[in-house]
Amino acid sequence: MNMQNAQGRVIVGQSSPGAIIAGQPDAKAPPAPAAPQAPPALPAIPEGGGRLIIDRQGDRTTITSASLPPELLPMATMAKDTALGLMGLLAAIIILGPITRMIARRVERRPEMKATSNNAQLLQQQILHLQQSVDAMAVEVERISESQRFQSKLLFERKT
Repeated sequence: MNMQNAQGRVIVGQSSPGAIIAGQPDAKAPPAPAAPQAPPALPAIPEGGGRLIIDRQGDRTTITSASLPPELLPMATMAKDTALGLMGLLAAIIILGPITRMIARRVERRPEMKATSNNAQLLQQQILHLQQSVDAMAVEVERISESQRFQSKLLFERKT
């Protein structure tokens, strides 16, 4: 069953027309099955352009481009570059966006911190002024109460 052709390759599974099949001296080998039909060879692609292959199989149609025409090659390269640029821009936005937002918030809060310290000083001055005013009012209320006690004492002594 194994034969060697002129190039030295071993061909397995083929038998010659007069070969004897295992243990049957008079039996002839069955005919080899027919090879599947190969599609017809396509003509060579022209040097300056491409070719479309349209294959209709029942209700399905497959369109294949064997190569791109030279006019489309620069456009395809530009589309690839544009897609890569957009992906890079998207990655930069996703990665650098939160970082710049964090920095912007810190810069925005610095004046608030300074304003808070200025407000704290202003509030402290106002509280000190309010305390001095309350102390002055307390002294005046004490004088009024002392005056009233004195007048009450005078009125009591006159009646007696």
